[in-house]
Amino acid sequence: MTMTLKVKQRRQQRRRAVGYVLITGGWAATIWVSTLLAPPPWLHTTALFVHLASLVVGLGAVLMVEWHALLWATEWRTVRDLRQVDVTLKPPIWAGLIGLLASGALLQPDLEAPTTIVKLLAVLVVSLNGVALTQWTAYLGRFPRKMRFRALPRRARIRFIATAVVSQLAWWTAVTIGMLNSTT
Repeated sequence: MTMTLKVKQRRQQRRRAVGYVLITGGWAATIWVSTLLAPPPWLHTTALFVHLASLVVGLGAVLMVEWHALLWATEWRTVRDLRQVDVTLKPPIWAGLIGLLASGALLQPDLEAPTTIVKLLAVLVVSLNGVALTQWTAYLGRFPRKMRFRALPRRARIRFIATAVVSQLAWWTAVTIGMLNSTT
């Protein structure tokens, strides 16, 4: 490993650490702000629309990236294709997540309900997992264009799959609880 690669990896680790702190702080601030505000009905309705639109944008982009990851894992696409999709869809993923957090502060979540706590934790997991995925982005960027998934070391394949499973479980947990909370 060259010194330049080590320096880049340390820099990326620092960025991820800052990302973890910012995400956790933003998540906590959203919850705190939600306890302070009692938005009027028109603002609550607007926030609900923004929340749902952000969900469509964020989760839709995540599904596309993970679909391409599955296509790469099954050798229907190259790692280059996955990398392009990942880079292209990163802005809508983060925009969706930020929109969910910002609008969620205006939706007056019931912080006494265990399901709401589970949903909020799922959102935190989604967010932190997103920061962790930046490590995969850097890792994928070092592969030859035609690198096959099965050529990865076994441990890397397992971690790659586990990250995607955690992502999907957390997203769908949050979506399901959000839907159930809105209908009760």
